[in-house]
Amino acid sequence: MVAGFVSTSVAASLWVWISIGAASSLLLTSIATLLSLQGAALFAYSLAIRKTQNQVSGTTFASYDFEEGIVQSEIPREHVSSEGGNLSKKHGKFSPFHFHRIILVVILAGIILTTVVGFTAVNLGSQHRTNPGSAGTGGSSGAGTSPSVKTPSSRTMAPSFYAVSNIAEATVSSNASYTGAIETNADDFIIVQIAYSQGSGGNLPDISYVRDTQSSVYTRIASAFPGAAANFWEQVWTGRAPSTTNSANITATPDWLNCPPQCVTSIIVTMTIGLYRGVAGVGAWNAIAPNASSNSQSVGITATQANSTLVELLSHGAYSNCETDAPQPIAGQTSRNCFTGTTERTEFFDHSIPNAQTYTESYIWAQVEVQRGIYLELKGISTS
Repeated sequence: MVAGFVSTSVAASLWVWISIGAASSLLLTSIATLLSLQGAALFAYSLAIRKTQNQVSGTTFASYDFEEGIVQSEIPREHVSSEGGNLSKKHGKFSPFHFHRIILVVILAGIILTTVVGFTAVNLGSQHRTNPGSAGTGGSSGAGTSPSVKTPSSRTMAPSFYAVSNIAEATVSSNASYTGAIETNADDFIIVQIAYSQGSGGNLPDISYVRDTQSSVYTRIASAFPGAAANFWEQVWTGRAPSTTNSANITATPDWLNCPPQCVTSIIVTMTIGLYRGVAGVGAWNAIAPNASSNSQSVGITATQANSTLVELLSHGAYSNCETDAPQPIAGQTSRNCFTGTTERTEFFDHSIPNAQTYTESYIWAQVEVQRGIYLELKGISTS
């Protein structure tokens, strides 16, 4: 009876609290409902126990009165009085079985209540989760709740080298262009390295534009040229293949019209075309064009993205042995190309960049010569 009264009182308090709007949630409603049911069950069980006890007591007393009337003449008064006293004590004693059963019901009700409330709390936690972020940092502001959203993890894959094509050195007269070809796949990232020198005395023309038969747009990323009257120029242009083709003709056109006088009447030019896949774009880059000849080259470049690829495009005076310019093992460089012409020579190296930091690239050649160098960071594509 007491346990039922306590459960009903707590449930009533909760219902009043919820009804006046002080608090409202599925968890509190569930607890109030369960406490109400538990209180009602305990009240009903208490009444049933009392009714059962009254029925048993009435039957027992009637049985004893009947036996006492029969044997009253045969039993001495003292004995009957003593027996009656014993019987009254016996009838007044409460059975411990009923008490244990009440305790058991209370314990079971508590276990059920705790289990249901626990599962309700877990269910609420899984359906609504407060966003820990704050306004301006990707989280939602306010005290409301929002559904749990799992953010997919992503990682950046370094671009991969695919192919390289060496275009034979040629002499290009004024008002003419220079063309090379390579097989491409759709979305290949194209790097065009152009190195040229004087075919006759005079100033060198700039490269006006680079185009191909697929109408791709090429952009000049870097230029290594010390200025007017220099006899050696290197440029790098990049584009992207729009489709797969067996032969994409790439044409470099010098700006003969705006060449400073006295302009050369011809240039000696060579081209190297490299293809990469998985390139998001060009990050950091650097170019060097020293005025003096040397047998070494060193440059620093600060990568902007981890897991990118550094491409080193070198050009310098020609000699016959390409093997003297092997990759630098400390930097992990891979030689993609070594092409020797009669006047200039191009080399194509690359290696992966694990971290966004400053890298120093150094080279040593077998002899003193004029040199140019362009260094490009190819940024990788993020994948989930």
